[in-house]
Amino acid sequence: MMGDHARRRFLPVFKAIYSIIVLGLAAVTGVLLYAAFGELVALRDVGDNTAELHLKPFGVIIFLTLALAIFDLGKTILEEEVLMHKDIFRHSSTRRTITRFIAAILIAVSIEALLLMFKSALGVTHEMVEAVWMMFAAVGLLVGLGLYVYLGARAEALLSAGMKR
Repeated sequence: MMGDHARRRFLPVFKAIYSIIVLGLAAVTGVLLYAAFGELVALRDVGDNTAELHLKPFGVIIFLTLALAIFDLGKTILEEEVLMHKDIFRHSSTRRTITRFIAAILIAVSIEALLLMFKSALGVTHEMVEAVWMMFAAVGLLVGLGLYVYLGARAEALLSAGMKR
């Protein structure tokens, strides 16, 4: 909403909605942590099945990685949309929010790709193609994010130089 008066009037509603979303993400994080620790406890009951013994820890890591990514997303939303005052007319604050969000996704995708590659090295070779595609996706995200930050900073520098004239 571009009207400053209307935006200020709806700001508490927006913050409440963002807070509810953050609470939902925290609940999902809690469920994932519970599942991770359940998998960790289940490691005791694997027995002599070495294939399962080698692959079972990856379930724990996947649950923990997803919990970390979702927690980081919730933390970013809480900081950027609820706690921090944002000037919607400054491009740098919007660029920072997008950068933090994409960086959280990039970390999660990279970790998942590495996990799939490790699983492939342990014998689950049919997942190697997915691992490579996920790694390409991470590289694409990184290149896109770098380009976005670079072009955004240049545009802001040009705008500030134009305003000084």
